[in-house]
Order: sequence, then structure tokens, then C-alpha cells
Amino acid sequence: MTTQLKRYDGRNENKLRAIESEQALLNKADGSAKFSQDKSTVLAAVYGPIEVNGARKEKILKSYVEVTFTPALGNSSYIDKEKELLVKNAVESMILTTLYPRTQISVIIQIFSDDGSIVSCAINAACLALLDAGIEMNGLLGSVTLCFNNDGSIYLDPDIEEENESKSLAIYSFSSINKNIVMSKTIGSLTEDQYFNGLKLASQACDFIISYIKLAVKNRIMGANSSNSSGVDNK
Repeated sequence: MTTQLKRYDGRNENKLRAIESEQALLNKADGSAKFSQDKSTVLAAVYGPIEVNGARKEKILKSYVEVTFTPALGNSSYIDKEKELLVKNAVESMILTTLYPRTQISVIIQIFSDDGSIVSCAINAACLALLDAGIEMNGLLGSVTLCFNNDGSIYLDPDIEEENESKSLAIYSFSSINKNIVMSKTIGSLTEDQYFNGLKLASQACDFIISYIKLAVKNRIMGANSSNSSGVDNK
């Protein structure tokens, strides 16, 4: 989808915000990563595989994946619990849990600042943190958020103001393996055409994010801890 429609921050509607990341920030975690999409910033920490916290959680044939979503301010609400479940569904689909039976893998998501698309930002941070922890995964994971506006336009990677003014939102997560969609969530009403138009745009954007994650890991291995990228147009 190509357009010259400009947004409040000057981006075209199909352009991501600037991305930055850092890895291995926490000494006591097995893996960690900070991921920023402009003013939305998330720190993800991974602990595990570790002993299961509670006998009821133990699974004989695979690991138990636990995700904790902590907002920037105040206590967790039911909305944060919904976000937590979305992150869990995305990352659990990619972890090779059968390699770690009778263990637990914990992913802690700490929100530093939320300026929109925060679930996608959290999923991208979690993917980097899992890689930093050396957790075996069935490919890489990328996520983007789209907002659908009353005038029919679709904004990629919306900020909080654009989310609040939109008619509906959709969160998509894709695997690097065959570009399979592993999680999607819609908020508000969407037509079937809108959903699949958004799906195509999201797939293209997730390709870029996954390429970014690959580069960030490569830089980490080569000794450069941080990576950054300006926004990208998805034609």
C-alpha cells in the first residue's frame, strides 16, 4: 500500500518509527533486551530454564512459559493482563518448549514509556531477550500494530494519540519461518477486507523488524551492544 498521506509526526502512513535496541543489560537475568520504537520503550528479561514455580505448572513433556507484564506506572490492570496474554501467546508459539521439559521459562516485561504500539514493542523486546538468553526458538518473531481510521486510511506503528483517535486497532505477529502469522488481535470493528489489507502491510513491516533483530544479534556477537534504525517505508 503506497500513499503520501502525512501524519502528525511527518511520517507516511506506512512508515515505522525509528527503532533502537540494547541487549544483555541485566546481570542477574539469563537474557535481557531493551527495545524502543521512538518514545515507546520496553525492557524484557528472561529467566530460565529454571525450576518450575509451583507443582501445578510443571509439564512433563515441555517447559512452562510464564510472561509478566508490568506497566510503567501503578499496578497491573485487567488491560495489562490482556496484553500479557498476547505477549505470551506470541513468544510461546516460537519457543521449542519440548527441549526443556519440567522447567519454567519466565519472561518479565517492564514498560518504561508507552507512546503507542506497546504490545508489539514488548513482543519484539521479548524475542531479542530470548535470543540473548540462548533459548532455542523455531525462528525469529516480529510484531507490529496498525490503526484503522474513520477516513479509511491505515497507519502503521501508531503512536498513542493515533491509537486514541482511530476507529480500530490490529496487532499482528509473524514468524521468520515461511512468514507464518503466529498471533493477531483486533480491537474495534474491522471489515474482512480491512483485516487482510492490514495483514499484508503488517507482514512487510515484520520482515523489516525481523531483519533488524538479526542485525542486532549479529552486532551483539561481534561486540557492539546497541543497534538503531530510522523508520522504514513499506511499499
